[in-house]
Amino acid sequence: MKNSILLGFFLCSALATPAEFRGLRPHASRADYSVTCFTESIGVAATLLRSDQIRQLFGPEIDHGYIVVEVGFYSKNRSTFEVRHADFALRNRPSRTLVKPADPKVIVASLPKPVHALVERTLPETATSAAVAGYLFFPITEANASFYELDYTGNGAWLTLPLKP
Repeated sequence: MKNSILLGFFLCSALATPAEFRGLRPHASRADYSVTCFTESIGVAATLLRSDQIRQLFGPEIDHGYIVVEVGFYSKNRSTFEVRHADFALRNRPSRTLVKPADPKVIVASLPKPVHALVERTLPETATSAAVAGYLFFPITEANASFYELDYTGNGAWLTLPLKP
């Protein structure tokens, strides 16, 4: 009885504790992403995940509700740069509708069954000079979009990365 109470306590406290965004291991080359754009100091790369990839990684709830983009940052001159989710927006090309990334902790809290990999693999928000990568989750606001653009406006840049499904 005591063990089950302790186990319940630890599970609840683990869910209540803010999860850390660890991200993904960046690809060895920024050319391994679908598209890459550069500034004088950084390269920002992105790949739009297919529906089957989203289902496999995160389940059908995420596939039906979110567009998932893998993003990688690479420093060109080893200077420190900021990575923030707020610097991104996804645009549905035909309608020009902009959507900001959803908070992964809010997404997980709304799911019937927690998907901890979602938070763990989210693009970390950090200041770094090393390569960093992770996923961003954009709520689906329009059905049947055929083309997206990922806007990045951080670190004094304004980059548009075209993403095709």
